[in-house]
Amino acid sequence: MTRTDTVDLTISGTLVDVLNGTLREATVAVDDGEIVALGDRPAGREIEAEYIAPGLIDAHMHIESSMVTAARYGNAVLDRGVTSVVADPHEIANVCGLAGVRGMIEDAAHTPLKIRFTAPSSVPASHLQDGGATLDAAAVEDLLDDERVIALGEVMNVPGVLAGEETVHDKIEAARERGLAVDGHAPRVTGTELQSVARYLDTDHESVTESEALEKLHAGMHVYIREGSCSKNLDQLIGLVNRSDVDSRRLSLCSDDRDVIELEELGSVDFAVRRAIEHGVDPVEAIQLATINTAESYGVPFGRVAPGAPADLALLDDLETWDVEHVVVNGVVDPSLEAPPETAVETDTVSFGRVDPTDLALEYAGSGPARVRVIDAVGRIQTKRMEQALPIETRDGTDIVVPNPTADVAAISVIERHGGPGNIGNGFVHGLGLDRGAVGVTVAHDAHNCLVVGAAFDSMAAVANHLEEVSGGVAAYDPTTGTIETLELPVGGLMSDEPLAVVKEQFETVQSQARALGLDHEGGVHTLTFLALEVIPELRLTTNGLVDIATFEYTDVIIE
Repeated sequence: MTRTDTVDLTISGTLVDVLNGTLREATVAVDDGEIVALGDRPAGREIEAEYIAPGLIDAHMHIESSMVTAARYGNAVLDRGVTSVVADPHEIANVCGLAGVRGMIEDAAHTPLKIRFTAPSSVPASHLQDGGATLDAAAVEDLLDDERVIALGEVMNVPGVLAGEETVHDKIEAARERGLAVDGHAPRVTGTELQSVARYLDTDHESVTESEALEKLHAGMHVYIREGSCSKNLDQLIGLVNRSDVDSRRLSLCSDDRDVIELEELGSVDFAVRRAIEHGVDPVEAIQLATINTAESYGVPFGRVAPGAPADLALLDDLETWDVEHVVVNGVVDPSLEAPPETAVETDTVSFGRVDPTDLALEYAGSGPARVRVIDAVGRIQTKRMEQALPIETRDGTDIVVPNPTADVAAISVIERHGGPGNIGNGFVHGLGLDRGAVGVTVAHDAHNCLVVGAAFDSMAAVANHLEEVSGGVAAYDPTTGTIETLELPVGGLMSDEPLAVVKEQFETVQSQARALGLDHEGGVHTLTFLALEVIPELRLTTNGLVDIATFEYTDVIIE
C-alpha cells in the first residue's frame, strides 16, 4: 500500500501512545480492519476525535458472574470502550464440563467484543466438594489447541503445584509447550512457597495488600490489580504504579467478578481505569494498565495503536474520565449489536430430590446449648473462624441445633445439584444480618451447588425446592408474606439469556427482598456465592461438610 492508496478510514486526534507512554497528534489510517499507518491517507471516511486510544482489555474475568451469557455480556460493555476480555470459563466448566466451555466459546462469536478464553485448570477446584464435571489434562489440551484460548486458566491448586502433583503439572506443561501463559491464583502465598509457585505461574490477581503484591512482582509474576464486585483491591494496590522499585508495565487491571448491577451502573475494567486516574495515576499510564500491559502478558496483538495491529479503538471526548464517543472494532465504527441467537450452553442443569427442612438441620446429642464452629463472613469474599453457642430445639423427637438471628447467626446448607450423590452439607454463618426467611443461589463458586442461608429451616427448604423447579437462579423468600422473588438463571444454573438491563432489574428485585429480610452484608446476595469456595481462607461449607482451609480438610461443625 502506498501513500496514494485509498484506505477505508482515517481518524485524526491526540493519540494515546501506550507503546511509548506519550500523547501526540496523529492520524490513524485503517484498512480492512487493520491499522496500516500512522499518517494521513486518502480515505473513504474521515473522523476527527479528541483522543484516540486502544480499546481496553479486561485482564481476567468470569463472564458467568455477570449472570448473562457471553454474547449478552459483550454487547453490554462494548460501548464503554472495552473491546476485549480474557475470560476464564471455569464456572460453567464446573457445571457442564468441556461442552459448557465450548458452548461459551460459541456464544462469544455472536458479539463484536473480542472474548479470548483461558482453559480452566482447576475443575473441580478440589476433592472436597461434589461438582458437575471434571476437566482432565486431555480436555485442557484440547482447549489449548483452540485459537481463541490464549492461556491456562488460574491454577487454584497451589498445594498441588507445590507437591508436584502430576495432574496439575501436566496442564501447566501443556500450556508451556504451546508457548502460552499460565494464570495463577495464590492468595496469601508468601516466602519460600511463593518462590516455588512463581516457577510455574505467570500472573496473579489475588493480592489484597501492597506488600503481598510487591512480593509477587519481585518474584517475577505479572500482578493484576482487581476491582470487581466482591473484591475491590484497587485502592490498596494502585500505589504500586508510582513505586521506584516497580515497573508499572508489570501491572494490569482486571475485574475478576462483576455483578450485573455494578456492570451496568459502573462498568467493567473502564471503571478501574477511571478509578486509577482519580488516585493520581497519569491517564496514559492508567490506560497502559488495561491495554498494552495485558496484551503483552498474553501475547495478543490488541491493546495498541500501531501499524499491523487490529483497529480496536476507543475514540474519547475526554481522557481523564474515559468519556467514549465512538468504539471501533476491526475497523468498524460503532458495530451493530444484534440480539444473539439462543445460547449454546446447556439449560437444564439443576437436579436434586425434594428437600425437607429436617435435611438441612444438624442433630445434637448433648444437653445444650451447642457450641459450634461458624463461618464468619467478614468481607465480600474472605471469611474467618468463629465459635458460637446456639440453642437446641426438639423436632419430631430429635434434638437439632438451630440458628440464632438475634446473634446474627444464620443456618447455611449446600445441596448437591448436578444430579449426583445428593449430598447436603449443613452449618452456620455469621455476619449476614438475616433475621427472617431465607435466600438461596445456584451460583456458588466453584462447584456451583445450591446454597441456601436462612433464619429457619422451613424457609430454606422452600427456597431450595423453588430453585430446583425453575432450573436455577437467585431467590429470596419472606415467610410473613409467603412471597418468593426470583431471578431465574437457567443457563447452567448460572446465567440468563436475557439482556443485561432485564437481568439487572430482576436481580435488584431479589436484592431488595433480601434486604427486607435483614441481609445487610456489604456484598449483598453476591456474598453468598463465595461461602462454598473451598480454596480461599478460612472456613467454607461444601456439600460434604465444613472445610478448614488451613488444613484443607473437613472439620466438625459441632464442637460440644
